[in-house]
Amino acid sequence: MPYVEVEKGVQYYYEDVGQGKPIVFVHGWGANRKVWERQVVDFSDQYRVITIDCRGCGNSDKPAHGYEISQLADDLNQVIQSLDLKDATLVGWSAGGTIVVDYISRYGGEAVTKVVSVGGAVPRYTSTEGFDLGAPLENVKATLTAMRANRPAVARAIADGCFHQDVGQPMKDWLFNNFMEQSWLTEKTMADLGVIDLREQLKEISIPVAFFHGLQDGVVPFSLSEYSAKEVPGAKLVAFENSSHAPFLEELERFNEELASFIQS
Repeated sequence: MPYVEVEKGVQYYYEDVGQGKPIVFVHGWGANRKVWERQVVDFSDQYRVITIDCRGCGNSDKPAHGYEISQLADDLNQVIQSLDLKDATLVGWSAGGTIVVDYISRYGGEAVTKVVSVGGAVPRYTSTEGFDLGAPLENVKATLTAMRANRPAVARAIADGCFHQDVGQPMKDWLFNNFMEQSWLTEKTMADLGVIDLREQLKEISIPVAFFHGLQDGVVPFSLSEYSAKEVPGAKLVAFENSSHAPFLEELERFNEELASFIQS
């Protein structure tokens, strides 16, 4: 099984399929690499497709520390450097969108030349003074409290909320089971999502960025990607009219077409 040591004693599991220009997929909070299974199949005939399990998730190590977004972006940098990637495209979903934007704001565009945030909690997940687009911080605190009492129930609600269309119970169960492979320690990532703020970093991004977002998203508001696309110079905004939080599942064909078009542009 392939692993990268992102810091002493902490291993990241990854899968590396296909050849060509690399695409690195970063999952959302509490999920793992398996959410990208259709993208792995559909893109690996033309690209080198790399999927990772973030710290605390899937087959990666689950240490007691390091769950802040900035550390997860540092972990991602270690993976990219260890695999000696060049001219890569980063695709991050939900909290993964936050991770990839934080990554490029600090590590520039040497190894990574394009970035896609999918339903990303960017520039910040919660509202604050001068920024009223996010959810109230109290909502995050309430979710963390609920997780302490009944973590499976919270994971079930998040999984179900990722869909706008009637995808059927098996699909919802599949995503729920994916979430349940996480460590309870990932609640620290959710707590950090309540306070991290990337507004100042957006204007400094100098590589092509696309914001993909479901118009029906009930987990991360579409308005966040609208805001971010205006702040990042030359950014592209793609709205998925029939999707909630997971357009790569609900509108698979269009998602893959838009992603391929952005990579090739």
